[in-house]
Amino acid sequence: MKASQLRAWKYENVIEWIPFDRLSDVKEIGKGGFGSVYSATWLDGIRKVDKIKDGDNDIYERTRKPSSTVALKTLASSMENQNDFLKELKSLMKCTLNFDDMLEIYGITQNTQANEYLMVFQYANDGSLYKYLRKNFSTLTWKIKLQILNDISDKLDSIHYCAYIHADFHSGNILQDQESYIAVLGLSKKNDENDSEDNIYGVMPYVAPEVLLGLKFTRAVDIYGLGVIMSEISTGQRPLDGHEFDTKLAVKICKGLRPEFAFGTLNAISN
Repeated sequence: MKASQLRAWKYENVIEWIPFDRLSDVKEIGKGGFGSVYSATWLDGIRKVDKIKDGDNDIYERTRKPSSTVALKTLASSMENQNDFLKELKSLMKCTLNFDDMLEIYGITQNTQANEYLMVFQYANDGSLYKYLRKNFSTLTWKIKLQILNDISDKLDSIHYCAYIHADFHSGNILQDQESYIAVLGLSKKNDENDSEDNIYGVMPYVAPEVLLGLKFTRAVDIYGLGVIMSEISTGQRPLDGHEFDTKLAVKICKGLRPEFAFGTLNAISN
C-alpha cells in the first residue's frame, strides 16, 4: 500500500488505512466462494478536490465527501484466498494509477472482531451487469447497450495495457454505475507469470475452449469472454441458458457450441 501511495500523482488516488469504526451501516450485498461484499457509509468520506473561484484566480482545495457510500470486499480465510486478495489489490491499484476511468480503490480496513481485512472501493449503484441486464433489459436502447460495451472494452484494453490478463471475465464481474467497471482481479495474471499448469476456473459459458483444453490463459481468452458478454447484452439472457454447466457442456464448447445473438442485432448495430 505504501508503494501505491508514493506513486499516486493525484490526491484522489491516494489509498489509506480506514479505521473500521469509521464505517457505519455495514450490510452484506453479495456472497460467494470468493467471500463477501458489503455496502457501508464511510463517515470521513472520499477524497476530492474542489475548485474555488477567488477573483480571477482558481484555488484548488483538498477536501472530502462526508458520509460516502462505499463497498467493502473480503475473502474467505484460507491462505490461498488471502493471496488472491493481495493480488487483486495490487492489480487494481496498478490499473487505477495508470487510468482515471477504472474502479476506484479508497483503502484497506480491518474488522477486528472477525479478524479479517477488507478492501474499500467504489460502490456501484446498479450492481453487476448480470443483474442489471435482467432488471432493465426491456428498457435498454441499442445506444445504451453499445455504450456499455464501449466502456467494458476500453477498460479491458486498459487492463491488458497494464500487462494483466483478467482470466475470469464474465458479466458478474462487471459493475454498473454511471458507466461500466471491471472488478474482481483476484484471479488476474501477469503476462510473464502465466503458464499452462493453472487450474481451470471461471463461469463455464465464458471460458474459452483453449482453456478448457488445458492451454494457458492469454489476452485472447478475455476477448472470448467479451464476445460472450456481447451476446448476453444482445439477448438479455444468460449465455447458453438451459445447459448444465458441466463436463458435457465443456465438450460441446470445445466442439464449437457458442451463445447466439438476438435476431436483428447486426442491423441494429449498423443503424
